Amino acid sequence: MIHDTFQTITTATIGLGLAAIAYRSTKLPKMLGRATWDEDKDVKDFDYVVLGGGTAGCVLASRLSEDPSVSVLVIEAGEDMDNNIQTKLPIGYPKLFQTKHDWQFKTIPQTHAEGREMDQVRGKMLGGCSSINAMQYTRGPHSDYDAWESEFGNEGWNYKSVLPYFKKAEGPWHQSYHHFSPTTKAFIQTGVAMGLPHTPDPNGKSELGVARMQTSMNANATRCSTSSAYLRPDIVPGGGTRGHVRVVLKAHVERILFEIQDGVPTAVGAEFRDDKDVLRRVYARREVLLSAGVFCSPALLLASGIGYRIHDSIPLLHPLPGVGENLSDHVGMSVVYACPPTTQTMHTAFTPSKLPKALYQYFVHGTGPLTSQVMEAACFVRLEDIAPEFVAREKANGTYQERASGPNAPHIEILFPACFVDNEDFTRMDDTRKNFYTLLVVLLNPASRGRTSARLTEVVVDQKKMPTKKSDKEGEAEKRFKVEPLIDSNFLADEFDVRVLREGMRFARRLGKKMQQDPALAGFEYVPGEASVPSEDDEAMDRYIRQKCTTFLHSVGTCSMGPATNPKAVVDERLKVHGVNRLRVIDASVMPKVIAGHTAAGTVMLAERAADLIKDDWAGKDVSAS
Repeated sequence: MIHDTFQTITTATIGLGLAAIAYRSTKLPKMLGRATWDEDKDVKDFDYVVLGGGTAGCVLASRLSEDPSVSVLVIEAGEDMDNNIQTKLPIGYPKLFQTKHDWQFKTIPQTHAEGREMDQVRGKMLGGCSSINAMQYTRGPHSDYDAWESEFGNEGWNYKSVLPYFKKAEGPWHQSYHHFSPTTKAFIQTGVAMGLPHTPDPNGKSELGVARMQTSMNANATRCSTSSAYLRPDIVPGGGTRGHVRVVLKAHVERILFEIQDGVPTAVGAEFRDDKDVLRRVYARREVLLSAGVFCSPALLLASGIGYRIHDSIPLLHPLPGVGENLSDHVGMSVVYACPPTTQTMHTAFTPSKLPKALYQYFVHGTGPLTSQVMEAACFVRLEDIAPEFVAREKANGTYQERASGPNAPHIEILFPACFVDNEDFTRMDDTRKNFYTLLVVLLNPASRGRTSARLTEVVVDQKKMPTKKSDKEGEAEKRFKVEPLIDSNFLADEFDVRVLREGMRFARRLGKKMQQDPALAGFEYVPGEASVPSEDDEAMDRYIRQKCTTFLHSVGTCSMGPATNPKAVVDERLKVHGVNRLRVIDASVMPKVIAGHTAAGTVMLAERAADLIKDDWAGKDVSAS
């Protein structure tokens, strides 16, 4: 979806912009700590083995290595892109979509969305999605985290308890405001004119209202990913007053290694393929920490015999029916407006006549449109405020579902990118009209739930190439399997989701009509067009929603946190996998419900708190005797 936004920005524009950042970036030196596997130099035993160097994994490695006696191994499938100008330049991230730096996952055909497969962009590089996302920083409603404790039974995860970890993260992981276009300012003014409260800080007491978006960007107008923030040169490889951190790149984890100790499966290490496709084994003296993301974490559990049987060759070590279940994600669609050439948009900012100015602003001052992450503002609203008749009718019919966690939690988000964003059919763009802005309607509390499973591709591995311990058998080649996630987001399976999106789209259109009255915006609805999809025609609107909805890439829940009595729970409140020793899952997959905001901030908070939980659990323990 967002990739389409940038089709109107020429390759020359991006190329020059990326060249500009080469001067603005401080190049990180190459270090021995970040490299592909070296069989001659690498050790095989660490205190902690972190599976996945993504958004959460980088935080964990950094915080755990604050103990100078600790060694941490991070196994990352992608490359180190912290020196790459495409990850640094705020506006450049869509150029990484559908490349080798994106896992390029797709859902299976979505039954309730016209049978369409949907792209699930995920960062395949150090820093994970924090190195490829739109850099929006929203914590979400306080009541969402209160519900993690009160509704889902996770003690210590209420907002008051997690707030210190949000604040702690803001030390290394910088948050700031950058580009603020006149068009974005006009969007905010229009929202206020329609009665929405102006929210100076959407991460304060309430996110309800219209606000400028905060971003995870450095003061020098470059992306602040968790890899660049937490795994700096003074942290990797470490030593001295810090523990040692080894980051192995281009390494694909195939399974978690277990031993049965006192009748309980106990994680002791991991098996991975290095950059030469040789199978390697590493071992954890303390714990294995699974941070492979919402799709790969459950897939790796299944491939390791935790959850349910997915193949005859994989013994089931521990049944856990919740693995891969409870998948939820934000879904929505766009309403696009064509506007006159006088409206200042991302399209007009990069015309040949204005490009030199944009480069000067960025190169000299670290300002201007090249610092934009596209969606500079948003409004968060509740249904009773934008569609009271709908709420009353649904309640009268007994069909209303209160999905928000509290009275200050929104139901709908309207994002404002000052450019063309069509969900599916970019070919609808009229060459005679090259100036657009878009209202993106986002369903924040979906009722529909999907699932992630795993599919296996058989490969043959020569065990003679695999380093072994005394307990391992050497000899003939044996069959192994490459694991890949099988994703069914199950979008719009619950009809209530469609009805809520319908009201969200009607509100967006009312907002759009008001925006058209402002000379700074003007324009008319271009996609889908009021004649094609009239607001008073429920069936036409529902058909458009099912045909054009798309993911906003905020999937969570596939290793849900909750008590063992919950059949869908995979980890407990200390993020330990139920029924298994020395294994935790630490990433967005443990969130029991998607927050009514963007998920990056919550994921980093979660990893910060997890690091303290791990430290507390191992404080004063003799590792050699454990």
